[in-house]
Amino acid sequence: MYIVVSHWRPKPGQETEFETLGKKMGEELKSQPGVKFLETFKAGDQYVAVHAYQDEATYKKLVEAPDGPFMNALAATKFESTGEWLSSERGEAL
Repeated sequence: MYIVVSHWRPKPGQETEFETLGKKMGEELKSQPGVKFLETFKAGDQYVAVHAYQDEATYKKLVEAPDGPFMNALAATKFESTGEWLSSERGEAL
Protein backbone atom coordinates (compact mmCIF):
# COMPACT_ATOMS: atom_id res chain seq x y z
CA MET A 1 0.00 0.00 0.00
CA TYR A 2 1.25 3.49 -0.90
CA ILE A 3 0.45 6.18 1.67
CA VAL A 4 0.43 9.95 1.16
CA VAL A 5 0.06 12.68 3.80
CA SER A 6 -0.61 16.10 2.25
CA HIS A 7 -0.68 19.45 4.03
CA TRP A 8 -2.86 22.30 2.75
CA ARG A 9 -3.74 25.77 4.01
CA PRO A 10 -6.86 27.70 2.99
CA LYS A 11 -6.39 31.26 1.81
CA PRO A 12 -7.64 33.91 4.26
CA GLY A 13 -11.41 34.27 4.05
CA GLN A 14 -11.71 31.13 1.88
CA GLU A 15 -11.99 28.50 4.64
CA THR A 16 -15.62 27.54 3.98
CA GLU A 17 -15.15 27.28 0.21
CA PHE A 18 -11.89 25.38 0.75
CA GLU A 19 -13.66 22.81 2.92
CA THR A 20 -16.59 22.48 0.48
CA LEU A 21 -14.35 21.98 -2.55
CA GLY A 22 -11.99 19.75 -0.57
CA LYS A 23 -14.88 17.40 0.22
CA LYS A 24 -15.81 17.26 -3.47
CA MET A 25 -12.21 16.51 -4.41
CA GLY A 26 -12.05 13.80 -1.75
CA GLU A 27 -15.26 12.15 -2.93
CA GLU A 28 -13.92 12.07 -6.50
CA LEU A 29 -10.71 10.38 -5.39
CA LYS A 30 -12.50 7.93 -3.07
CA SER A 31 -14.60 6.73 -6.00
CA GLN A 32 -11.53 5.69 -8.02
CA PRO A 33 -10.40 2.05 -8.20
CA GLY A 34 -7.29 1.44 -6.12
CA VAL A 35 -8.00 4.12 -3.50
CA LYS A 36 -7.97 2.31 -0.16
CA PHE A 37 -8.44 5.22 2.24
CA LEU A 38 -8.84 9.00 2.27
CA GLU A 39 -9.57 11.15 5.31
CA THR A 40 -8.84 14.77 6.16
CA PHE A 41 -8.48 16.52 9.49
CA LYS A 42 -7.71 20.05 10.62
CA ALA A 43 -4.49 20.74 12.55
CA GLY A 44 -4.14 24.39 13.55
CA ASP A 45 -4.41 26.48 10.38
CA GLN A 46 -3.65 23.51 8.13
CA TYR A 47 -5.70 20.68 6.70
CA VAL A 48 -4.03 17.29 6.54
CA ALA A 49 -5.20 14.71 4.01
CA VAL A 50 -4.15 11.11 4.61
CA HIS A 51 -4.72 8.86 1.65
CA ALA A 52 -3.69 5.33 0.73
CA TYR A 53 -3.55 3.65 -2.66
CA GLN A 54 -3.15 0.09 -3.84
CA ASP A 55 0.40 0.92 -4.94
CA GLU A 56 2.58 3.79 -6.15
CA ALA A 57 1.60 3.25 -9.79
CA THR A 58 -2.08 3.74 -8.87
CA TYR A 59 -1.24 6.96 -7.02
CA LYS A 60 0.70 8.32 -9.97
CA LYS A 61 -2.08 7.42 -12.40
CA LEU A 62 -4.84 8.98 -10.27
CA VAL A 63 -3.06 11.99 -8.76
CA GLU A 64 0.05 12.94 -10.68
CA ALA A 65 -1.01 12.25 -14.27
CA PRO A 66 -1.88 15.53 -16.05
CA ASP A 67 -5.11 13.98 -17.35
CA GLY A 68 -5.89 11.97 -14.20
CA PRO A 69 -8.94 12.33 -11.95
CA PHE A 70 -7.21 14.53 -9.37
CA MET A 71 -5.81 17.04 -11.86
CA ASN A 72 -9.14 17.13 -13.71
CA ALA A 73 -11.04 17.79 -10.46
CA LEU A 74 -8.46 20.40 -9.42
CA ALA A 75 -9.04 22.29 -12.66
CA ALA A 76 -12.83 21.87 -12.65
CA THR A 77 -13.31 23.08 -9.07
CA LYS A 78 -10.56 25.73 -9.13
CA PHE A 79 -9.63 24.33 -5.71
CA GLU A 80 -6.24 26.02 -5.70
CA SER A 81 -7.93 29.42 -5.81
CA THR A 82 -9.16 28.72 -2.25
CA GLY A 83 -6.00 27.25 -0.72
CA GLU A 84 -2.40 26.27 -1.19
CA TRP A 85 -0.63 22.95 -1.09
CA LEU A 86 2.22 23.09 1.43
CA SER A 87 3.88 19.69 1.31
CA SER A 88 3.40 15.93 1.09
CA GLU A 89 5.13 12.89 2.47
CA ARG A 90 4.80 9.65 0.50
CA GLY A 91 5.93 6.09 0.83
CA GLU A 92 5.18 2.40 0.84
CA ALA A 93 3.61 1.00 4.00
CA LEU A 94 5.95 -1.10 6.09
